Amino acid sequence: MDAAMTPEARAELAGQIAADRRALAQALAAGRLVPFLDLDLTLHQLKVVLLVASGIATTGHELAGHLHVTAPTVSATVEKLVTLGYLRRDESGTDRRVKRLTATGRAARLHEAVAGLRDESDALLALLSPEDLAALARGTRALRDALATRDAPDGRTA
Repeated sequence: MDAAMTPEARAELAGQIAADRRALAQALAAGRLVPFLDLDLTLHQLKVVLLVASGIATTGHELAGHLHVTAPTVSATVEKLVTLGYLRRDESGTDRRVKRLTATGRAARLHEAVAGLRDESDALLALLSPEDLAALARGTRALRDALATRDAPDGRTA
């Protein structure tokens, strides 16, 4: 398409893209539910796993602050998550009284699934023709650039 595209044609293409994106998301939604269906965690426990696996919180004190709960509440939850194999306690290199929390492989896989870090649609890329793959790459880059422009403090690409 050239720069002389009419506003109507532009709006029609944008509408088509939005509809296709919604249809793709809906088609992939069932697969995104799988990690939750057999989950053996409460919502509170899931929050703790995600905070630790994402690196946002690595101590009980940090967890308590993020979750707005008391240290004993966090301690009991962490103990359960260690037992279930989601977290590990390690001694801090600087202060032996402080226990650093790290995510196990099980927690990392759960975090990847919840955060959408592994996307089933990635496998679909292999099914695209080289021309379609190149067009999608250009479009994806254009979306990233538009996001960077939108989010840049001065309105220019970061």
